[in-house]
Amino acid sequence: MAQNKNKAGQPTPLRTARELRVIFEMLAMVSFRSTLDKIKCGDGHPVVVAPSFMTGDGGTAALRGFLRRRGFAAYGWEQGLNSGMSEQKYLAYERHVKELAARHCRKVSVIGWSLGGIYARTLAYKNPDIVRQVITLGSPIHIPGMDGVTGPVLKLYEMMNPGALTDPMLEWQNCWQATPTVPSTAMYSEGDGIVDWQFCIDKELNNNTENLRVPGSHVGLTHNVAVMYAVAERLAQREDRWQPFDVSGLRSRVYAHSAVPA
Repeated sequence: MAQNKNKAGQPTPLRTARELRVIFEMLAMVSFRSTLDKIKCGDGHPVVVAPSFMTGDGGTAALRGFLRRRGFAAYGWEQGLNSGMSEQKYLAYERHVKELAARHCRKVSVIGWSLGGIYARTLAYKNPDIVRQVITLGSPIHIPGMDGVTGPVLKLYEMMNPGALTDPMLEWQNCWQATPTVPSTAMYSEGDGIVDWQFCIDKELNNNTENLRVPGSHVGLTHNVAVMYAVAERLAQREDRWQPFDVSGLRSRVYAHSAVPA
């Protein structure tokens, strides 16, 4: 892996430039829409999708539209722009999910794209009684804390989030880093040009947890045909019959389960 990075956890400029693949991923999504819509239907249970850093519900609209067409009650996180980790924003997101659980009288599946996965995992940790399963898409659940971030990125973060470096949510790392007690799928791409994939997987696996490798870019994870298929397949399982994603046969050409890296 050393040849692919300038430093540990830092993708090379070439890999970051490959994020332009998102254009082709979006075109493929449109081309394969009729095929995707033949995937087995969901059972109507609520699903909430949290967006990545600096995006809002518009960034997850394609994925949620697909899930609704497949029979799931898909919702956005409805908290506006995801500008970073915020206790206030998390608590509003948590109330939203609890309200949906009460409205549908069913547990909610939560999906988080990139930084949105931090919110989803935190919610699953704090509220396992209302969460059916959690799915993360390229989420840096094991990335070092803000003390390892410097320069323009840190300045942008502070500008977007006054007082962010003292926000209580930054102290909740055990919530999103702990292996979930509910069924969990951490999807990642080894070609991710934004986040090192090794930060995006669970370090401890159990019978309800999996790390699933998918192809593609980071910014295209919510428009990726392979991701959409796997997400729908995960959500379509019976609540009490969760099994790891089957990567045998033809699927092995696209997907793979990952062990924990050394």
